[in-house]
Amino acid sequence: MRKLLIGLLLSTSFLFGQIEGVFSNFFKYSTVYAGFNLTSPKWEDDRYKLSMIDPETGMENWLSGELSVHKEERNLEPDFDFSFGLRKIARFNYEPKRGVKNAGVGGDWYKGNGQANPNESATIGKVKGFEYLVKYSENRRWDEQFKSQEYFLRYLGDWFILKIKYSDMEMEDLRYGQGDLRFRKEFETEGGSFNFSFGVGARTHPAYGFAPTVIDSSWYTSAWWDFAEDEFGVDDRSYSIDSDGDGSPDGASFGIYDNGTGEYVGWVGYDWRWFDADGELMAMTDREFYQYHFPDLLETWFDDQLKGLGSQREISVSLGLDWYQYTENFWIHAWGSVYPYHYGMDKYSYHNAIAWKEHEEEGKEPETFEFLDKGTELWYDYDIGAVIGFKLQENLGFYAEGKYLDYWERPAYDIKVGLNYQFVGFGN
Repeated sequence: MRKLLIGLLLSTSFLFGQIEGVFSNFFKYSTVYAGFNLTSPKWEDDRYKLSMIDPETGMENWLSGELSVHKEERNLEPDFDFSFGLRKIARFNYEPKRGVKNAGVGGDWYKGNGQANPNESATIGKVKGFEYLVKYSENRRWDEQFKSQEYFLRYLGDWFILKIKYSDMEMEDLRYGQGDLRFRKEFETEGGSFNFSFGVGARTHPAYGFAPTVIDSSWYTSAWWDFAEDEFGVDDRSYSIDSDGDGSPDGASFGIYDNGTGEYVGWVGYDWRWFDADGELMAMTDREFYQYHFPDLLETWFDDQLKGLGSQREISVSLGLDWYQYTENFWIHAWGSVYPYHYGMDKYSYHNAIAWKEHEEEGKEPETFEFLDKGTELWYDYDIGAVIGFKLQENLGFYAEGKYLDYWERPAYDIKVGLNYQFVGFGN
């Protein structure tokens, strides 16, 4: 979908360039922006560890080695934000314009920041015709790095809306492509308008909502150690004690008991060491590997399984409401889209995820679940947002703005509120 959108923008530019004036009008009033900031990382104190090192071999020896203290090397990388974008989205009256004194109602002071407004996700733009957005950003927070990107092309006509969009929000682990075609009816008011829209939307996304138990049952229906060797690339090697002292392990085992209570604890005598794909020791026992390493390896394996399923497709009924009202002292811009009814076109589309959730809640065995290649299902995906502002006095303003998207039970939201006071009357 991302490649399709970029291709559409490029091809549109090429085709429009063949017609005198159309190309320039398509890009007229568009804005290119870029930004970068760097901040110091979260401070972390030095860490130390103890080791028993054999002075002759330089290897760890916890029986006869010498105690040594080691300082862990810290690599504190700074946090950063980088963004780049190309946008052509008409400004509403409440939005300040750069270089224009007191633009809009409150000018630049009314919100106190230069970030993009959430109305980029609104269904209805301010003007008819083409609008588009290309946005890419990278962020690092507390040594974790994330990328996000969004592309859309929208056409607003007198009686219909066409929008194609691709969004990838790595932090929220949400990625989808979307195409909407809706009929719309506008009701104009003094200083604003009200729009109702309805139509059909087509979306693509990775497989969401499934558990490892229904994707692949081999990891819990067969011997877990065989599964780990086959799928994780690890290796287990057995070891045992020499009970009779002949210099050869004999596989004997002994029960062990708590000296204080006499309670049976378990047994010792033989176990398995676990090595990773590079031959490095991971764990000294089955218990250690299964408890501390197996869960993380299984999660990574499951993520790879989901990625291997490719994109899933759904066609959905789409409904929308958009309200815009503007006065000198008050403005509201609110919008919402809901997708209530869906037709899943693939085995791992979300209609089967809903069926699997019901199957799981009823306590049925995973292996008894039956997939439908295609099917219909009722669930509610929605995308809502609003920008609200009050100019209480000439130099006092309040604002609230935000957006909330919930697709396939994976929410993503951004909400801001603020009160701004501009000191005036000092000096000449």
